Amino acid sequence: REMDRWNRSTDYGLSFHDENYKFDSSTLIDQFYVSPAAGSTVIFADVVHSQIHVTTDEGQSFVSHVVEFNPSAIVFHPQNKNWALAKDSQSSNLYFTTNLGANWTRLAQSLVSKQSSAKIFSYYWAVPGIDTSVSLVYYEASPGIGGSVQLYSEDVLSPGSSLKHLKGSISSVPLVANSLIVVDEYVFVKAQIGSAVELHRSHNRGPFERAFFASVHPVTEYVIVDATEHQVFVAVRHFSNLTNVYSSDESGRFFTLCLQDVYVRERGKQWNTIPPLVSFYRVLGVRGVYIGNKYADRSGLQTMISFNKGGDWRLMEATSKTKQARKCSTDCHVHLHIWYPYSRSNDQGIFSSDNGVGILLAHGNVGKYLSSETSVLVSTDSGLTWTLSFADTDKDGSGFSFLLGDHGSYLALSEHYEKISDIQYSCNEGSNWTDVTLGDGGASGGFLVVNGMFTEPGETTEYAFAFCSRYDSKSAFVNWAVVQLNFTSLLQRKCQPNDYYLYEPSYEATGSKCLLGQRMTYERRKSNECCYNGVEYERGKLVSLCTCTAEDFECDYGYRKSFGSKTCVPIVGLNPWSPAEECVAKSAYNKTKGYRKVAGDRCSGGNVSAWTSNEVPCPVVVPSGLDLDSDIAGAGAVVGQPITFWLTQENGVTKKTAYKFSFGDGSDPIELTGFDLAAQQQHTFNESGNFTVVVAVSNSAGKSAASLKIKILDPIDRVVVLPPHAVTVGVEVKFSARALANAQPSYVGPVHFDWDFDDGSTPVLSPGRDVIHAFDYAREYRVAVAAYSPVATKANHAHVRVFQTAKTLSLGFSAAADVVRSSIDDLDLKLAAALVDDVAGVTGFPKSRFEAFVFPREAGASLSVDLSVVASSADEKGSVDTLFDKVKSAIAAKQVVVSIEGSAPILVTSSTEVTVNSGTTSGGGGSTSGGVNKLAVGLAVPAFLLILVLVLAFYWYSRRYKQLRSAFTILNHSPTDETPLALGADESDDDDDEAGRHAATISGRLQIHNVAADEDGDDDDDDDGSCDLFSFSSAEFASRPPPPRPGLCIDFAVAGVVSLTTTTFGFEFGDEGVFSFLRLGVFVFS
Repeated sequence: REMDRWNRSTDYGLSFHDENYKFDSSTLIDQFYVSPAAGSTVIFADVVHSQIHVTTDEGQSFVSHVVEFNPSAIVFHPQNKNWALAKDSQSSNLYFTTNLGANWTRLAQSLVSKQSSAKIFSYYWAVPGIDTSVSLVYYEASPGIGGSVQLYSEDVLSPGSSLKHLKGSISSVPLVANSLIVVDEYVFVKAQIGSAVELHRSHNRGPFERAFFASVHPVTEYVIVDATEHQVFVAVRHFSNLTNVYSSDESGRFFTLCLQDVYVRERGKQWNTIPPLVSFYRVLGVRGVYIGNKYADRSGLQTMISFNKGGDWRLMEATSKTKQARKCSTDCHVHLHIWYPYSRSNDQGIFSSDNGVGILLAHGNVGKYLSSETSVLVSTDSGLTWTLSFADTDKDGSGFSFLLGDHGSYLALSEHYEKISDIQYSCNEGSNWTDVTLGDGGASGGFLVVNGMFTEPGETTEYAFAFCSRYDSKSAFVNWAVVQLNFTSLLQRKCQPNDYYLYEPSYEATGSKCLLGQRMTYERRKSNECCYNGVEYERGKLVSLCTCTAEDFECDYGYRKSFGSKTCVPIVGLNPWSPAEECVAKSAYNKTKGYRKVAGDRCSGGNVSAWTSNEVPCPVVVPSGLDLDSDIAGAGAVVGQPITFWLTQENGVTKKTAYKFSFGDGSDPIELTGFDLAAQQQHTFNESGNFTVVVAVSNSAGKSAASLKIKILDPIDRVVVLPPHAVTVGVEVKFSARALANAQPSYVGPVHFDWDFDDGSTPVLSPGRDVIHAFDYAREYRVAVAAYSPVATKANHAHVRVFQTAKTLSLGFSAAADVVRSSIDDLDLKLAAALVDDVAGVTGFPKSRFEAFVFPREAGASLSVDLSVVASSADEKGSVDTLFDKVKSAIAAKQVVVSIEGSAPILVTSSTEVTVNSGTTSGGGGSTSGGVNKLAVGLAVPAFLLILVLVLAFYWYSRRYKQLRSAFTILNHSPTDETPLALGADESDDDDDEAGRHAATISGRLQIHNVAADEDGDDDDDDDGSCDLFSFSSAEFASRPPPPRPGLCIDFAVAGVVSLTTTTFGFEFGDEGVFSFLRLGVFVFS
């Protein structure tokens, strides 16, 4: 691929200059991004070579930076030109810069662990004026492999520490990736529940809440089509042949029907990935005017217009001149292509501008329905009436390019892709049009094809551009061309004050000039004056408020307009008379009459009693929808740490409701009246353990409760390292560690140990206390271990000597050893040192040839010591046997006497040769060898057979239910008690019952895969691997099982007393018409 060619113009496209010399010859510019805060600041991205090229002077000079990622999808901050976000196209990591690309920092780093990464989907900067901090970033992330999508916010000025997990109603539903939208005061995200979807939104950065649509039909897809002017419009697909547009209240939560049976051109199954083209258009330049296409009894499409944000709709009228030209008296309405359906591109069929007040250009026709024979129509009164400018001109469906410039002083159009070298322009708002010939572009006998026309954003300049293809006389493509269109000379003169008049948009159906409670008056150039406004022109505007009338109200949530009437009536099945959510926190609520004020409407006064709600006392309703949460992670908290608890309540009165908190630790309960007092509580646990915090809620209507399990842990005060002894090169040995707390009894929770063996090997992270390791060289090693619990970290180390070879004796002692064992501090260390000293003296060999190890022992147990004869080098190996025999002889001759200060001499009375670190238990009786444990060998065979049986059984189940189109697999399962329990372990556990069972919590994930729907003929799972999580407690699941479907994942946690040998879990799913039940056994070795 050759380098892209870049050219730059500084004179409105009159001339272009080659800019490629400013870049390296290998540079491949994929995209460039312009800062909305400073148009002269642009970032050019070379994704292939991981480079960016930055200019702050409109491309006159560049600064280049090499970045550590592939810089795609860069988003500038809306106010700060030096801030930007960029996504890595390969890893999906998200980065930010605060110095215009010189340095980049990764966001979401605290979500990343050693085992997994965090995949980022959609992301947005904060909205100035709405967010408290303009440096916030909102993004979707999927922590871990196959993790569910979650929402987060993070401040780029304090990354990591500012990370916040956004919750609310989205905490318990599976979110859809790439569905996050942040616009003004709203944040939206989509949840997938089976075949249906849910819209969840946050208003003014409050907690997320589920949005509701006033329909009894299912919501299978949706797309947000507009969220301006403090209101949200959403196109909702109920069925494949039915899509409605709904409008919200100002909170963006409760939606009512706006326009039914809207035309939609779908471009993909997932609307959040590839949004459909919805025939619903907001007219720019005036407030509250919307145009939409809907099916008319499925006979054809008709175009409707609303002047009060969808409260009322009407067909659009042609001017009398147009009706005469079309020779029609009935069925003579204007219909427009909102998204031009016959174009080769996805061009909008309607054009309007904020700086061209009241002027619209559109593709369409005059008749009963929208047709493929397309004309150009112009409206100068915000869409109220339309004039036919070019009749039936577009025969091949290529469409027109529309242009408006200089605040609306000129209009221009040109047909797409036609072999013509002219455009048409009008300086009198479309009353007359003039042809302008572009010429042959320098190719004699050739021609130009106009591909599109454009002007600077805002449509304020007299200059415009035509982007063209140049062809020769034989219709062969030559090159591209940009033609400057300078309308200054065509418009001849600058407008004077007497060239303007006052324009008031009106809604002719009622004769009112009030739109959304306001009367708007704009300064506008007279259409018969062909003069130009100039870039510096500022349009004058006057605003006055109107008295409220019926036009300022729409149907409330749960209501619809009666057929053939403007009266709002209840929708059967939605029960709009039920008390509103105000009753959760108030003693009275507003009882609707079926109407609500249109969002953004500013009318005041008037006789509005027929449409406004009445305040009535809240009925006493039993509290429900209770949820108890805390500020600690699920892993637990440390003893003595204050914990904050939050209570939420979805339904039921709160003012006269009693709340009783019990913390399960023997402390006195807290009793309160009123939700305001009970919403947040703090408590400190002074002892470790597993506790269940319960809040009991009651009022005169009934009782309810919520609970939360809390794990309180003791901090790790010390780590005891139990190293092996008589360690030789190449032999695997076992290291053990214990994490201990000062409190007795203690509970430190699950502990992981991080081992560093000081030999250059990779550190080992072990979930258990023991780890196996072998050394390659004979020397002394400093073995370090760090213990990590959910609340504390502690480290220790031990010195281990590794020898070329060793032979070991287990020693017996005289009774004097038992006499002094409790009266001398550090007896074990002193005894080992004294023993080596005495043996070295008796044999005449250096102390480095001996190692003594005193075994840890319980009270009352006999002293057990191993003495090893060692060789640290190859030269010493030959003398080991001789020295070993010499030591045995000295012990047999009663020559080895250990002398410790403060005690009587201790005689070594016997010795027995033992094998250490070879897979058997040493003669000391207290240490398990580091080889293969016999118990493990004994268990391996039945475990293997059991797994084999399970595999065969699962294969049978898969084949048996293949026709049912579903299969189930367990993704993971693990016990989550303090430490994994080993079969045959000699440790005691206070939670054991007499049957050898343990209290534990087993958790895991069950996923349903699509097997029978396999389209490629094999038995592989063809689904995309995505996880739609459905978490449950046992009580919830019993009452609300999900229907089995491909892609569903269920996180489960089963608490109770489980067997030391096996635990079986069964899952039953009922779905009428599919199958009655399917049970899988999952056998877990505890």
